[in-house]
Amino acid sequence: MRPLADERGFFDLQWPALQATLEQDGPDAVARAILRYESDAERVALFRFARQGIVIGDWEGKNLNAALVVAEAAIAWLDERARGAAGPDRTSYLAALAEITFNAAADVADCWTDDDEPRRRDHFARAMAIAEKSVGLREELGKSDNSKHLGWWAFGYHQLRLGLTGAAADSLERSLEHARRAARGAGEPDGVTSQAPFAVLISAGYLGLARIADGEPSGPDLYGEAIAAFQAQLSDPERQADARFGLDQLALVRSRLQ
Repeated sequence: MRPLADERGFFDLQWPALQATLEQDGPDAVARAILRYESDAERVALFRFARQGIVIGDWEGKNLNAALVVAEAAIAWLDERARGAAGPDRTSYLAALAEITFNAAADVADCWTDDDEPRRRDHFARAMAIAEKSVGLREELGKSDNSKHLGWWAFGYHQLRLGLTGAAADSLERSLEHARRAARGAGEPDGVTSQAPFAVLISAGYLGLARIADGEPSGPDLYGEAIAAFQAQLSDPERQADARFGLDQLALVRSRLQ
């Protein structure tokens, strides 16, 4: 399967009709409409960018469940196509699957300070299953440590929101380890200090929260170290925006766990 030269441009042209279908007939109808397109390349492009319209865009009756329905349809179809393919074609399907699974799981996470739509327990459960698949795909595709760090974060986050605190701590520890490996590979500090990159500090903060939720004595200290490091970065113009984002996100998640 050769991808379209301009996937986003193709999606932008098709979205008005898909949006009308979404508003009139719902997300299942959108998935069916995408699967009626002529080529796999067109279907992949539309499924890949669907969240731009469903999650990020505005439409009548907007809701998070629609994004999950379309993502789950995309995952099922891509799984089937990947099983029947080999070589570069299989890799193309798996790469799209890895992207869609992570984005879907991240979109359901209620850690974003600009998104106050309520989530239900079944949303977290569906997103956890999607995130677990994303973790496996990143391993199979030999993705970078940065990519693996994100996959384990998404899996651990939904475990945490479902009250699976021990499993969440294990997953988020893996996320932190991949973030540390990525930092070392880039020649950056991998400790929880004000010189560490964002990925290390946010991962440490999440792991601290999971350990707190699980009753681990080390949780408060690790969380406090991440917060202190982010606070120290607020005085650095180059790190200030990311540090504020990290502080706000961790504070929001801590409030949701209380």
